[in-house]
Amino acid sequence: MNKYILHSLFLFFSGIALAQVELKVDTTHIRIGEQIHYVISADKQEKIQFPKLQLDSLGKMEVVHSLPIDTIKNRLYKKYILTSFDSGTYTIPKQLILIDKKQFYIDSLLINVGTVVVDTTKQKLFPIKGIYKAPPKTWHDYIYYLWWLLGGLVLGVILWWFILRLKKSDKKNRQKQLTPIEKALSQFQILDKKDLLEQEKIKEYYVELTEIVRDYIGKDVQIPTMEVTTDELITLLELHNKSKQIGIDKERIQQLHSFLKEADLVKFAKYKPELIQIQENRKTAELIINEIQEQIHKPVLDELGREIIVDTPEEIERKALKKRRTIGLLIAGGIVLLVLALSTWYYGIRYVKDSLIGHPTKELLEGEWYQSSYGHPAISAETPKVLKAHELRIPEEMKQAIISNGTFEYGSLLSGFQIMFSIIEFNPEVDFNIENAVTNAVKLIEAQEGVSNFTYEVTDIEHKGIKGKEIIGTLEYKHIKMHYVQQLYMNGQALQQIVIARKEQDAYAEKIQKRVFESIKLQINDDEKEE
Repeated sequence: MNKYILHSLFLFFSGIALAQVELKVDTTHIRIGEQIHYVISADKQEKIQFPKLQLDSLGKMEVVHSLPIDTIKNRLYKKYILTSFDSGTYTIPKQLILIDKKQFYIDSLLINVGTVVVDTTKQKLFPIKGIYKAPPKTWHDYIYYLWWLLGGLVLGVILWWFILRLKKSDKKNRQKQLTPIEKALSQFQILDKKDLLEQEKIKEYYVELTEIVRDYIGKDVQIPTMEVTTDELITLLELHNKSKQIGIDKERIQQLHSFLKEADLVKFAKYKPELIQIQENRKTAELIINEIQEQIHKPVLDELGREIIVDTPEEIERKALKKRRTIGLLIAGGIVLLVLALSTWYYGIRYVKDSLIGHPTKELLEGEWYQSSYGHPAISAETPKVLKAHELRIPEEMKQAIISNGTFEYGSLLSGFQIMFSIIEFNPEVDFNIENAVTNAVKLIEAQEGVSNFTYEVTDIEHKGIKGKEIIGTLEYKHIKMHYVQQLYMNGQALQQIVIARKEQDAYAEKIQKRVFESIKLQINDDEKEE
């Protein structure tokens, strides 16, 4: 009553605010993880500022979403979605909202968060499972790293080969470029087409003519020619001709000297030769570079007069590059062959082949495994894949005899590999025995479409006090020979079955089968403990 009076007084003194601001929630009682829609609305104003929610002081309430402001019939709505993951009673304090710079407060709100009630009569409880200890690492666990290393090595060799190919292509492109003599002759033709003589541009003509000659000599004789005087160029040519024994005739060098001197007169002394002399100088320039070309690139003969092939620097570099590439490929190939040989020796050729090409059960065996429990009473086991539940169709006349059933499966006979767990819990009034279960199991196998030549043996087995039968045999499924194992356990009023079918020569599937059966744990049907 006092709380109601205080609330009424608050409404009286803040009538204007309530005319403008309103709080609505869809509920104040939730269970852990459920959500509350917390909505603040106000008359539409030009300047309104909704709050950034201040939640409970313990920090148990959380804002899941803060939705954008919405407008409905001249009112603004701001919605917040709240939740809590701790049971208890929490107070959301007063919230401040600004309207035209005026402060208005929204009343606090009490939220009750309850726990989720668990019906233990329907939901069976089990003891906490112990920590699963992974088996110790072996060389087999690191085979993937070896293959990654091998793949990286092969990729590196391919990349290296590709880079070399690019370099070789670039070199070929450079080799396709004009040689010094080809470039000079081409420039002579370009100069002739410019008609500089008809335009009486004698100086420009001689500048280009001498540059062609100097450029050729510099590149083919390999001496500096562009930044030296005529006398210096001739001196360098004579020294190089003598030291390298090129064989350029002294008369030809003198002719070159005379040509360049006359060109200097035209370029620097304004000398204007006759047209006939200019044409003669043009012929002399081409004659000089042709004869120098012949001397520099003349074949080298041995004592019997046979030509000796002398590699150019480019050819020497190309051969060296080819040699390095060949050695690199041989080394990489040797490493690959060595790894393959060692792997074949250690694991066998089939394992290496399956690792390179791929094999479904090998990938299952070496992939991630899962420890799970299935049905009630539970079958716990480690499997390469989590088994999927399948609905078992039960005839109407049998439904009264069965309390519960569950079938969990991965793969099929068609895929060449199958794991299946089945748990059927019978009504206490039903009388059945393990021998009947075995007989029915055999009939079901033989009745499957595509199954033929089923031969088997039945032996007694026991799993920590739970007695059962094991059917081991072979069958043909659509002409594929398969190995078949089925374990059946009478566990109180429940029949627990484990089935693994695999191709007969599949060594990986055989290892999977062994690992699965070694990990099997059966829950005793009296619910007192779990084996």
